[in-house]
Amino acid sequence: MLTSIRIKNWRSHKDTYLEFSKGTNLLVGIMGGGKSSVLEAVSFALFGTFPALERRTIRLEDVIRFGEEQAAVILTLRLNGQDYRIERTVLKKEKRVGTKAEVFRDGSLIETGSSAVTGYIEQLLGVDYDLFTRAIYSEQNNIDYFLNLDPSGRKEEMDRLLGLDRFEEARSNIVTVINRVESNRRMLEGLEDQNLVKETREELEKRSKEIQSLKEKIDSISKEYEKEASALKKNEEKFEAVREKKKEFEELERELTKIHGMIESLKLEIDPNVTEEIKEKATEELEALKAVLQEARISRQKLENEKSNSVKELGSIYEQIKAEHERRAVVEKVNETLAALGGSNLEQLKMEHATLEERMLKLSSEKKVLENEISELLELMEKIRPGMTNCPLCGSKLDEKSMGHIREEKNRLIIEKKERMKRSEEERKVVEKKIELLKTRIKKIELMLEKKEELKKERKDIAALEGRKKVLESKIKEMEEKAERDEELISEKRKNYEKLMVTCERYARILANKQKLKLYAEKEEELKNKISSLGYYEKDFDEARALLEATRIRQQKLELEKNALQQQLKMVTEMEAALRRRMEEIEKNRKTAAYLSKLSEELKMYKNALLETQINLRRNLIEAINAAMNEIWTIFYPYKNYSGIRLSVTEKSYIFEVYEHGGWKTLETVASGGERACAALTLRVALATVLTPNLSWLILDEPTHNLDKEAVALLSETLQFKVPQVVSQTFVITHDEGLMGADFASSYRFYRNKEINGPTQAERI
Repeated sequence: MLTSIRIKNWRSHKDTYLEFSKGTNLLVGIMGGGKSSVLEAVSFALFGTFPALERRTIRLEDVIRFGEEQAAVILTLRLNGQDYRIERTVLKKEKRVGTKAEVFRDGSLIETGSSAVTGYIEQLLGVDYDLFTRAIYSEQNNIDYFLNLDPSGRKEEMDRLLGLDRFEEARSNIVTVINRVESNRRMLEGLEDQNLVKETREELEKRSKEIQSLKEKIDSISKEYEKEASALKKNEEKFEAVREKKKEFEELERELTKIHGMIESLKLEIDPNVTEEIKEKATEELEALKAVLQEARISRQKLENEKSNSVKELGSIYEQIKAEHERRAVVEKVNETLAALGGSNLEQLKMEHATLEERMLKLSSEKKVLENEISELLELMEKIRPGMTNCPLCGSKLDEKSMGHIREEKNRLIIEKKERMKRSEEERKVVEKKIELLKTRIKKIELMLEKKEELKKERKDIAALEGRKKVLESKIKEMEEKAERDEELISEKRKNYEKLMVTCERYARILANKQKLKLYAEKEEELKNKISSLGYYEKDFDEARALLEATRIRQQKLELEKNALQQQLKMVTEMEAALRRRMEEIEKNRKTAAYLSKLSEELKMYKNALLETQINLRRNLIEAINAAMNEIWTIFYPYKNYSGIRLSVTEKSYIFEVYEHGGWKTLETVASGGERACAALTLRVALATVLTPNLSWLILDEPTHNLDKEAVALLSETLQFKVPQVVSQTFVITHDEGLMGADFASSYRFYRNKEINGPTQAERI
């Protein structure tokens, strides 16, 4: 029994939870309210799919509520005393959609993965998805759907529900296969031509003999080729030995030619008159001349040093004379500055400065005295107040007149003293400025006098400096003249030295070349002996090379001939293989034709067996359905006028019949709308109990279509009170509120605001 379902973000459902009970469960609501989505969710939870998804009317991602990333279905059921919970989730993964699935038993996880969970549920229920959709769950079909079909449509639909359509499909496929087998057999039998078979056999025998002949020729040439290969190896070794000797001979010849050239070159460079004694004499003369040059260089360097010292001293005298002239100019400027500042009256200026300083002190003292006197007068004025009778200074009697006189006198004195203090301050500022100016002037005069005294101490005797300058200039001129004479002498001796040095080097080179000539002559003799002992002759090399080339050409000729025969053998072998394949194909076609003939007969027998099986299975199923319908009919139909009901099979259709007044009559001709609905419901329940006896489930989606009000009322009563006697759990989906009743096991009303695409709301009623 299904106990509950929870749907999250599934189609129009945001989060819907429904509890189911044993008996008939009713889901009622407006069209598009999300009722059928519940049944789709039940199918998806059990088998991972539902009819609309299977037919690709919608895509898997379409079940996810708009704006959400995943949808989930949680279905619980109780079976054989155990509780099961199935959870399936649909998730968006970038541009793909994935699923997750888990099944729990009594709270423990027992299987994961979509396929694994589906397989487990099918094994648990004993029902697969195909049987579930045929026997239990059918999308929005009215209750008398089968009664309204035409005969051929009814037969096709009933065979589909009973699973017999597969036999019809299999028979149709077998007929197609039989026709194809017969066509192939006739084609293969038409391919066999006896003349072609004879020609093929003769050609095959001819090619086999040709192959044998070619193999013998190739074998003979291969042996000869191996023989030539052995000879080629020996000749290559012989030629290699002669070539190495030739290489060594040519190397010795090149070296001998090189040595001979060097000997001839040295002979041209050697002077036979040059001896070791001549070389030694020239060397002694060179050393003596070198000593003279060295002494002359030392003397010249001494003169240069003396001249350099004199030049430095002369430069110093020039600088001293220049500095003395500059000092005298500075002294002149200092005297001018002192004259401008009155430097000759320095003592008088100092006395004037002292006088001003004394005046400054006097003014400062006078200022302090006046400040004290003013302060005393102000204090006195504060002591003289109106109403006083005695003077605060002398104690004499005071009246208003005398007090006024005293105040006027004191105020006059204060004003007078302030005027004196103001004049004193102005004079003090003037004196202070004069002191600063005089002080600066005295400081400048003292600095000028100090500078003048320093310059007097640094004075030089210009006459003595001029005299020393003339002496040095004369001395430097004499040294320059002597240096010029010495340089001419040194230059002449240097030329003689260089000329003699070249001569000595030539003597040394000639003597060294004489020694080299002796060594090269010995090397030349050694090379001649090596060439003689080598024993190389050009004709030996030519003969070895000619023999090698002849052997190589013979081998290449044999190789080409062998390759040509092998290519011919390959072509003939391929032709033989093709002929053999043709013979094999002929034999294969003959066997295949025989096999296809036998297969055709077996398929015809199988087709007949399928037909017989289909007929027997249909008869057995109809008998079981009729037995179930008659048991259910007595429960569902409350009247006695139709005591029985059955489903009859003809070649073209299934016929619904009721038993009345001792005879069977076609249901459509005698039954009312309510009776037709009751008969159709009986058939649906019978199909569910026969095809899925273990479950006892039934799902009816919109069963009231085309039913009048009276028929709907009868159907409601049957679903509430009678169907639960036969089916353990039934689910009814309807928009018709006339089907509602108080005795349904559970009832839910569905509604949603479709104008704002609101979520489905489920209310238990």
